[in-house]
Amino acid sequence: MDIFVANGTHFSQPSKITSYHTSEREARIAATRLVNQLRADLDSEALPPIDVGSWEMGLIAAQCRHLAALGIDISDMDHDDLADAAGCDVWIEKADLQGVTVLALNDRELSTVLAALRDHQRCHCGADLDDVASNLGRHEPLTSDEIDGLCMRINGGELTPQEANVVIELDGGLVQGIIADRPITVRVVDYDVEGADPDDLLLVSRDNGDPVPASISSWAVEDACIDPDWIARLDAASASDGRATAQMAAE
Repeated sequence: MDIFVANGTHFSQPSKITSYHTSEREARIAATRLVNQLRADLDSEALPPIDVGSWEMGLIAAQCRHLAALGIDISDMDHDDLADAAGCDVWIEKADLQGVTVLALNDRELSTVLAALRDHQRCHCGADLDDVASNLGRHEPLTSDEIDGLCMRINGGELTPQEANVVIELDGGLVQGIIADRPITVRVVDYDVEGADPDDLLLVSRDNGDPVPASISSWAVEDACIDPDWIARLDAASASDGRATAQMAAE
C-alpha cells in the first residue's frame, strides 16, 4: 500500500507539518495548500494563490521573495540551498506500507465470514461469484488449500481488533499528525480561537453552558498514516516503561 506524505516547514513554526494521503493527487493538493499558506503569510498581494499544477514553482517564488526581503543573494543557490536559507520548504515523499489490513469483525461477523469461506470451498460457485472471487478475472480465485490457510489465519486472531487504535501527534499544542491501524476520520475541535478568522469558526454545543466558538478540522483516511506496526511498537515501549515505573514504585 502506497502512502504519499506531504511535508512542510515554515519559518514561523518550530516543527515540520506532515499529512498522509492514499493518492499522489491528494498529496499534491495538500502541498498546494501549504505553499499557498506560505505565500499568504509572506505577501498575499504579491504572491496570490497558485493551483495544484504549479505548486513547486509557487514555492520557489515564495522562497525567493522571502530571501530578497532578508537581503540575501540567491543568484548561486540551488533548490536545497533556497529551502535552507529561507527556512521554509514543501515536499512530497512516498512510503510503502506492506501487509496492512483494515478488516475488523465482531464474533457474529467472524463466524459468518468463516461459514461463507467454507461454503465457497465446498460448493461450486455460479459465474457471478466466480467473477467476485477472481475480481473479474484479474487474479486466480483461492484454491481449497489456500482457503484452509485463510480460515486458520482469520480464526487465529490475525485480524485487526475491532477497536481502532489512534495516535495523535502534538507539538506546541497543535496537531501535527494522526496515525491509526485502519482508515478513520478524526475531528479536532480547538476552543483556543484567539487570533483566528471569525469566518472560520463554528458555534459548538457543550454539555454545560451555551455554545462557544471553536475551530474544527477533520483528518480523514487520506490524511492519516495507517501504520499498525508502528502503533504496536509504541504500545510495547509504553508497556515496558510502565512495568519499569511500577517496579520502581514497588521498591
